[in-house]
Amino acid sequence: MPSENLEIVRRWVRITNTGTFEEAADLVTPDFEMTESAKLPGAAVVSGLDELRTYQLGWRRNWSEWDWREEEITDLARDKVLLIATLWLRGLRSGIPVERRWAYVFEIRDGKLARQDGYENKDQALQAIGSQD
Repeated sequence: MPSENLEIVRRWVRITNTGTFEEAADLVTPDFEMTESAKLPGAAVVSGLDELRTYQLGWRRNWSEWDWREEEITDLARDKVLLIATLWLRGLRSGIPVERRWAYVFEIRDGKLARQDGYENKDQALQAIGSQD
């Protein structure tokens, strides 16, 4: 049976794909932090709900379609979840599709997402988790 933490991350993915900011805000702590992979051009760093709202608005200004597709999800020690997923996007103005696999580490606190960090691949994500010990 999937753990509660896995289900929280899966809900986050579903809401990111199709939900509203209000639904997303309900799943995160007020001090939620997100860091995109440094390999992503214009990688964002988000801290708090106001910045999350701004980030999501910017996302919708650049992409007409998107789909975050789970490939692997693992419950890790100390309230962390590793997600390997492919992000599929279609440029709003260009119509050009973009697809890329990324690794994400989520930190869950009191049943909500407190942090999301993006990495280029699974090895990089696991190495970052190991360096936090």
